Amino acid sequence: MWRSGFALLAAALAANPQTPPAQAAVPRSAAVIAITGVTVIDVSNGAHHARTGVLIQGDRITAVGRRLKVPRGATRVDGRGQFLIPGLWDMHAHHQGTGAEAVELFVAKGVVGTRDMGADADFIFPLRERIRSGAVLGPEIVLAGPMLDDAPASYPYRRPTKNAAEARIAVPALKNLGVDFIKVHDHTPRDVFFAIAEEAPKVGLTFAGHVPSAVSVEEAADAGMRSIEHLANYRVFGDCGTGATVETFDVSSCAKLFDKLAAKGVWQTPTLAFMLTLPAVFSGAPLAHSEYASDSLLKLTSDNVKFSHLDAKTLDKLRQAGIFTPRAIRELRSHGNRFLAGCDGLVPGFCLHDELEWMTKSGFSPLEALQTATLNPAIFLGRAAVQGGIGVGQRSDVVLLDADPTVDIRNITKIAAVIVRGKLVDRSALDRIVANHLRHTR
Repeated sequence: MWRSGFALLAAALAANPQTPPAQAAVPRSAAVIAITGVTVIDVSNGAHHARTGVLIQGDRITAVGRRLKVPRGATRVDGRGQFLIPGLWDMHAHHQGTGAEAVELFVAKGVVGTRDMGADADFIFPLRERIRSGAVLGPEIVLAGPMLDDAPASYPYRRPTKNAAEARIAVPALKNLGVDFIKVHDHTPRDVFFAIAEEAPKVGLTFAGHVPSAVSVEEAADAGMRSIEHLANYRVFGDCGTGATVETFDVSSCAKLFDKLAAKGVWQTPTLAFMLTLPAVFSGAPLAHSEYASDSLLKLTSDNVKFSHLDAKTLDKLRQAGIFTPRAIRELRSHGNRFLAGCDGLVPGFCLHDELEWMTKSGFSPLEALQTATLNPAIFLGRAAVQGGIGVGQRSDVVLLDADPTVDIRNITKIAAVIVRGKLVDRSALDRIVANHLRHTR
């Protein structure tokens, strides 16, 4: 998930709480959870609905309002003084890298869904099914399966694809396996990329990922690329002819490209926490929150540092790019580009909280940062009617917070409870999960 070049560097519906609650049909056997007296945050506009009740049955929200009748036998959650938001999504995950045993850690940090951006089929499909069946606690996984490129054999999570003919076979084959989209990468050959762009829509798939080194950012947008990860290893603004130093960087020269990206509907997943900490990690510093990292993640990080061989000049370029990245993001937003929050190869859950804080450092308001992990993933996935908000008929994936994240995005860490697919995970259970992943307790 890292290795490439200088390193492998996703409108919500809300019920009006002032009106009597509407009811949604669900199986009668499903347990009912009643959250009472809570402040519901509408992430589409920032509205706060105080002293609201929310009924959850099975995987759906069945009622929202101030005058709720709580069914007998319902599990009551007192939400007075607390804030309810839709569950978070990490839109650039690699479960094989972070470890199957770490999926519960996502939930413990309020992450109810992930977009897995590359994994071996025999790993990721069984993991997705175990989560779906309830055998393990974890986030929903939207997945690409193996990436299609022609990277060296040592690179993980690939299906080698050397030419257009192989791409035309690989795309429907992955569709038949059950992938949700196609992932391209730096080493995807030019003819393979354009064959994927042609074949994916034929089988009902989109494609996303890195902009291949043999393809320009503008060409990728024209070809229909759904999202660009890591700002295309900084090429989203580096390809504007501005040079690679802070002194020569003139973001205004990117206006034409930024307009095209917005007009073509290409989403950006900048993975800021990942990109802006890479120089430190490749200089020997530990991953943030490494005390909660799985053995597989620590090994993957060590292997990437070992095999990437980044010299001092390249590391300095990464540091320099990091300095003007927030400026470039502000400019991208001013041209109408939309963003998704994602982590890449960092410690699950913790990293998404860091990512949202980095978003605010790049000019997003706390609400706008929150949208990149709630509303925006729902829109990106075509699920705004059932995901990304708190309303009747929407999915019962919510996070109860002790403080308001629209005042300070760091309040996203103050989790009192998580409900994922109708399962209540209270504070004591969340604490146990986190404690179980502390390395010194193993």
